[in-house]
Amino acid sequence: MKSSNDTKQRLIDVTRKMIDTNGVDSVSMRDLGKEMNLSRSAVYVYFKNKDDLLAAIVTENFNTIKTCICKLIEEIDDSRKLVYEILCTFYDFGIKNQDHYPLMFRRQWNKEQYPNLHTSAFQLFSIFEECLEKAREQKCTINKSARQLTAMASAFIFGLVELNSAGHLESKKGLADPTGLIHLFVDLIFI
Repeated sequence: MKSSNDTKQRLIDVTRKMIDTNGVDSVSMRDLGKEMNLSRSAVYVYFKNKDDLLAAIVTENFNTIKTCICKLIEEIDDSRKLVYEILCTFYDFGIKNQDHYPLMFRRQWNKEQYPNLHTSAFQLFSIFEECLEKAREQKCTINKSARQLTAMASAFIFGLVELNSAGHLESKKGLADPTGLIHLFVDLIFI
């Protein structure tokens, strides 16, 4: 017999596939119930509404990126290379998960309703900030606080993902080489 956690995770996984196939707007609790061979009311046992379900997916996404970044931190000693790889990780996730990225970074999630989501997002930001703080302490970065550097890098990578997602990869604008742009950005913040 399946446990409650197995069913809940399966609902998340099926919803993720629905998003990946047809976008966020395609997700409905009714269709999810049908797909899972559950009654619509059974779905509400696990998630109080669609937003609750989407918040669980967003939390999982932040945790996935966090796991990748923690692995990079274990493997890479050079601060410049580490920041480059972290930005590439954010970029790659955004490009491969174009319907998830806006849920994560464009949508405002209520902190009181979704504390786990906010905790996951903040932990991810904090880990990146710690990497930049280490580089700053080593006198490797421009004279800005680690928080300012993290905010700048986050805004840059979000913008790059947005431009790419919108199809703005024109070489005339210098946007045809996203990884090259990431290198240039890292060159701007490292001395």
